[in-house]
Amino acid sequence: MPEVLPRFDFRVEFAAAEDIGRERERFEDAALIAPDLAVFAVADGMGGHQAGEVAAQLAVGAVRTALAERRPQRAVENYAQRADLPSRREVFRRLRQAVEHANAVVRADGAANPAHAGMGATLDVVWLARDHAFVAHAGDGRVYLARSRAVLQVTEDHTPVSTLRSETGPVFRPRGGLTNAIGLSDAVAVDTAFLDVARGDRLLLCTDGLYSEMTGEVELGELLRAGTAQQAAKALVQRAARGGRDNATAIVLDIGERFVGRSNQDRGFDLADLERARESPLLAGLPEPLALSALSAAVEVELPAGEVVPRVVASDLVAYIVLEGVARYAASGRRVGPGALIYPESLLGVTGHGDGPVLEETCRLLRVRAEDFAEICKDLRLAAELYRRVAQHFARMGARH
Repeated sequence: MPEVLPRFDFRVEFAAAEDIGRERERFEDAALIAPDLAVFAVADGMGGHQAGEVAAQLAVGAVRTALAERRPQRAVENYAQRADLPSRREVFRRLRQAVEHANAVVRADGAANPAHAGMGATLDVVWLARDHAFVAHAGDGRVYLARSRAVLQVTEDHTPVSTLRSETGPVFRPRGGLTNAIGLSDAVAVDTAFLDVARGDRLLLCTDGLYSEMTGEVELGELLRAGTAQQAAKALVQRAARGGRDNATAIVLDIGERFVGRSNQDRGFDLADLERARESPLLAGLPEPLALSALSAAVEVELPAGEVVPRVVASDLVAYIVLEGVARYAASGRRVGPGALIYPESLLGVTGHGDGPVLEETCRLLRVRAEDFAEICKDLRLAAELYRRVAQHFARMGARH
């Protein structure tokens, strides 16, 4: 039965399922379902004896405690009342602090209890507000967004080994290669993403024991979209249990009927952002309905100054449209700003050459994975328009060189 969550404009049906797996003696995943806070989280514990289980439970418990406090609640209330960029960033700041608090709690317990030394956990959190999902991520759990046109992998695995994708065999990645997670060090890197959601969308939070048993995103998407949220969660975990190499956990959020109307919608792509995006070579001159369809494959991310814009995310080539900020190519000295298209070759599945641009300031970017771009291009009309613009952009680049 769909429920009403505080400060969220849609009714939501949510469900969770889990399986210990055939090769595990203990269940070391943990799930947080907190509809009173509109917060959902999944953690996957690591460590000997029962330490992994402890770390996962501590992580999700610490997130709930942190986000229930007065200041985070005030931040999300301010965002609900006045959805502007400063209030959005304050929500993200509080969400990052909650994950950092979880890291501190796990580290403190490991230091105080020798049996828990070295324990850690992956952590993925979704916080719903207005018509958006605020996502925080550390480790190799994943968050997916399933739309009618595409299934978007929102998070990037924090591993040194790229996931091997296949539509004919299982997706495999060795365990034990995490470069970032809760409890690994005193500082944890927290990735964030901002998702515009609408009726019919589905969000999946899952541990690697679930997605690693899928043959690819096509199969995952079919299971995620099928039936009710409870049926989808159960089907996903049952599929993972057929391989059963690891614990598997899934939380499915089904975005239902909108029951709150607002005069000041924060569509994610506000008018200024939409205009900047439509100045990009990919969307220039594209009618707004088609531009919005194309942007359904995009995820908004914010990257800090000094960072090189990554060419590969979530084991896939990616392109970006700059919404805000400036990046500089070191080799040529060329600077690009709002409307720029970075790594256009990625949209064609081609790896480019040369170093990527370095951000001169904190930048907001729209990130599009090659796989998601191919998915929306199953609409032949949209594909013709987008590929034509990509070709024209390459022709102009060639003429300049």
